[in-house]
Formats: sequence, C-alpha cells, structure tokens
Amino acid sequence: MESISDIREQFEFTDEDQKNLNELGKILLPYADQLADEFYEYLSQHTKTAAYFQSDKAIARRKETFISWFNDLFTSKFDNRYLLRLQKIGKVHVKIGLDSYYVNASMSFVREQCRILVAAQIKDGVCKEDLPISLNKALDINLSIITSSYQDEKLKKVFVYHKAEESLVNLSKRLLHGMNLFLTVGLLVLGLGVVGLLGQDIYKAITGDLEYGVIRALGTLLLLWMMIELLEAEIQHLKGGKFHVRIFVELALVAFIRKIFVASFESKEITGFILLLGGLLVLGIIYFLVAKVEKQKTY
Repeated sequence: MESISDIREQFEFTDEDQKNLNELGKILLPYADQLADEFYEYLSQHTKTAAYFQSDKAIARRKETFISWFNDLFTSKFDNRYLLRLQKIGKVHVKIGLDSYYVNASMSFVREQCRILVAAQIKDGVCKEDLPISLNKALDINLSIITSSYQDEKLKKVFVYHKAEESLVNLSKRLLHGMNLFLTVGLLVLGLGVVGLLGQDIYKAITGDLEYGVIRALGTLLLLWMMIELLEAEIQHLKGGKFHVRIFVELALVAFIRKIFVASFESKEITGFILLLGGLLVLGIIYFLVAKVEKQKTY
C-alpha cells in the first residue's frame, strides 16, 4: 500500500482541500445522525447488507461506526493515522465477507446525499462552489484505501498459494533428483554384476565348452555395453539432459539376443526358440517406433 502522501499527490488533494473539508464539516456534520439513518435504511433494502443488521443493537453499533467515520472525514487530517484507520475499516469489511462492490455502492449513496445537502447550501450562497470538488476527492481517497484491503487480501492468498506450490515443486524436484541418484547407484551395482557375469562366462569358455562359453560371453558383453550406455544416459539426465526411452528398449533387445544365443545351445525345444524370436521381433518393432518418435521430436 502506498503512503498517504503518495495518495494525496495522486488525487491532487491539497492543503486547500483539507481546509474545504473543515468548512464542509460545518455544513454536513449536523446532518450526521440523519445521514446514518438514511444510510442504514438504504442498506436494509438489500438482502446481502441487511443480514448484518438483524438486531437493534447491531443497527445502533453500525450507526455509531458510520457517524464516527463521517466525523473523521471532515475533522481529521489526511495523514498516516487516518490512513491506518481507513485500512482497519477495509480489513473489517474483508473479514465479515462483504463484497467490494457493496462498499462502492454504499460510498456512492453517501456521495449523492452529501451532494444534495451541499448543493442546497451553494444555492443559498452559503458556501464556495469548489467545496464539492474537495468532497469528491476525500470520498475517492476513502474508497480507494478501504477497497485496497480487498486487493491486499487477494494478493495474500495468491502469495500463500504460490508459496505452497513453489515449495511442493521444489520438494518434488529434490525427491526426483534423489530417485535418479538412487537409480544411478542401482545401475552401477548391476553393471558390476554384469562384469562379474562376463568374467564367469569367460572362465567357463576357458575351462569348459569353448564355443558355448564364447557365445555366452558375447551376449554378456553386449549386455554390459548396454548397461554402460544406460548409465551414461542417466548421468546426462542428472546434468539436465533429456532421457531417451529408446535406451530401455535397446537393453531389452540385447537381453533377448543374449537369451537367443544361449538358447541355441541349451534348448532343443523349437517352440520356446520361436517364442524368443517372436519376442525379439516385437521388441524390434517397438524400438523402431520409439526411435522414430524421438527423432521427430528433435526437429
């Protein structure tokens, strides 16, 4: 919220206007009780505002509030203290859930009643013609400060929602980064496992069936190569790069190829071998489609 000096400057409210308000007070303050009655009679005609005056005590209290504000309008100096009082009024309106357009309509009603009273005095030559101008400035300043509380409340809610959303996003990013780190560690462990498997295959090739051992070692070597590719892709992803789903499909393809290599020696059942070939074909089609989509996204 701007300072009262900035507000006065924006509305071109001068010391002369302040003097005019004091003079207007001599004309309008004697009608304060009458205006309070007319004001709350006006409010009681509307369902939303009438709900706040369901007892005589409530009506009397609200009339006292109106008279106090009306008196301050003409007798108070438009300084920071006056600004704080108006802000407090606005916060009360926000707290009770009174929509801002009711405040605007109410101020319009007060403005019109004051205009009628002042106009009658001008016709009789009692007051200067620039008094209504000062009155309008004062009422506009009051309306601006009071309704600014509604905007402050909206901004506060937006800030709270934005802060909560930002915190949630940051938490999600940290969790995601943590899971990616965990995935990287898992890939390292699996990579070491594949290295161990490769060593075992080489050992079997040397100590047992050379042809069978070489085929198994070749399949495991392909699997190790894919693990390295997958680990490298994950590291690039941690650095902010894009992760490619295609690599997972490649890994599955290599695993099937290794299985087919081994099955060509271990299994004599033709049905199982055909199923492996069919699975390899399906994975090949999936790899082709995924690679095609990722290639289109790069352009």
